[in-house]
Amino acid sequence: MINGRLTVVENDLFSVADRIKSIDDKYKIYYNGESRKFEVRSAVDGSLQVMIPYDRLDSRAVDYVRKTRIERMDAIIEEIERANAEAEKNAVAQAAQKALSQLRI
Repeated sequence: MINGRLTVVENDLFSVADRIKSIDDKYKIYYNGESRKFEVRSAVDGSLQVMIPYDRLDSRAVDYVRKTRIERMDAIIEEIERANAEAEKNAVAQAAQKALSQLRI
């Protein structure tokens, strides 16, 4: 246990810790008892790499860690920009539709 709140996860039912370590051998999985979340930290300096958004370790966690790697930063930014553009387009269309529906012609 580190700082009384982090517990190392080395053995789990689906070998998720091993599968995440195979993505990067410097990754180490911890369970944060305070936040009740799983964290991937650097084995080198203990810095937080990513917090797992799921309440259990399963294949989703492996996919999430793989998806959020720094090497994918450009692709992630592109996904965010595409989603933002789509959301903006939908908001403008909804505002225009609302304005048209309020016209009494």
